[in-house]
Amino acid sequence: MPESKGIAKEKLEQVLIGMIASVRNRGLYPADHPVIRNQVQRLISDFENFFLTRDKVSLAIVEEVLVFEGEPFYQPNIAVREFQRRIEERGVSAVEFYKGLNEEEFTGWIDFLVEDANRVQEKSASVYLREKKIEHIRLRDVREVYNRALDTISDALNEARLGRIPSADKAKEVVKDLSQYIISDRPALLALTLLKSYDNYLFNHSVNVSVLSLSLADALKVPKDDLHNIGLAGLFHDIGKTLTDKAIILKPHNLTPEEWEEMKKHPIKSAELVSKMKGVSELCVRLVYEHHINYDRKGYPELEAGRQIHPYSKIITISDCYDAITTLRPYQKPFPAWEAMKIMESLSGRVIDPVYFREFVRMLGIYPVGSLVRLDTGEVGVVIETHPETPLQPKIKVLFEVSGKRLKEPMEIDLASKEKEATTRNLVAPADPLLYDFDPSGII
Repeated sequence: MPESKGIAKEKLEQVLIGMIASVRNRGLYPADHPVIRNQVQRLISDFENFFLTRDKVSLAIVEEVLVFEGEPFYQPNIAVREFQRRIEERGVSAVEFYKGLNEEEFTGWIDFLVEDANRVQEKSASVYLREKKIEHIRLRDVREVYNRALDTISDALNEARLGRIPSADKAKEVVKDLSQYIISDRPALLALTLLKSYDNYLFNHSVNVSVLSLSLADALKVPKDDLHNIGLAGLFHDIGKTLTDKAIILKPHNLTPEEWEEMKKHPIKSAELVSKMKGVSELCVRLVYEHHINYDRKGYPELEAGRQIHPYSKIITISDCYDAITTLRPYQKPFPAWEAMKIMESLSGRVIDPVYFREFVRMLGIYPVGSLVRLDTGEVGVVIETHPETPLQPKIKVLFEVSGKRLKEPMEIDLASKEKEATTRNLVAPADPLLYDFDPSGII
């Protein structure tokens, strides 16, 4: 008779206690020490008992609570809390242990939990395990989800170019995962929108608009049931550009009136494609159709008299506008995040909704993640996290000394903290990335 979920959860709790004990001992002994080997062997035996009734053991962090097969650890012991903290620090929201897990792989997993969290995140947790040849432990981390979104939209755009109707199944799954990260670790996901690719602009732009739209929707407290449609619309908003002449898309200077008329058709083409995808809602199609109509209704396509712009369409418009301004285009240099905010402020009330824009600024900060800033000490750093309540006191990573020399070891400081390092420093102005040969995507 299969055991109840409650009993299985209690057994897993003991496994996590043993796992954290191994992690602590690994800081004292080498991997081949008898203490470590014996603990790993016992843990593998415990997992094999789980695998008698299931093919995998899955743990996920849902709204800051560790969950096993739908059973939350609402009152976790110290070991469970430490396990959750360690995987979160490494950018992981879910881990799955599969049947076939062996001692060598599990020893590598213990090393993963011991390894410096920043070093793991630099390459991504999934890549770290792949390099260690760990096949029976799989992770869901923020970079892996972002890259999967890139692959998903790439496949969809290529299908559309070939005249086929793309499947929405993978897109729905990846938007679900993006939505979860927006709720559990918004700063980490927003940081990935700094990744830009001139050659694959449409791929990155589509994913970034989806991420920014989900973030703004969550900040506006949109019902969670609607996040899916907003994220999916953000991902597919420009799919119709695959049916527009590439010479027009990549033209490095002003379009002719005829070319501009052709370009203005892409929301209609996008909506037509999305409407033919199986399982996509009418709301999603509408948001795709309306994302260029603008707040003052003077955009395109022309909206019939009496028809209102859907509030969620305005979310897509703001996100699309911000990512476009901060990205290198054939006809435009990229603007720093803080300067993009100034440009968007001039568009507020005309192109973008002023109320939503205020929330967008509050969400990203006056100096969004990736902004290079100067401190009153003369040091220069990059914003790595913002605080909506204290927008002029973000968390930063100091990169350059007063002399302009790059620090060998960057120093993280939360300007909103009461620590001495924070209270003796104040943000005074943006700094020009070109003067420091600085690429903001390098902080991710």
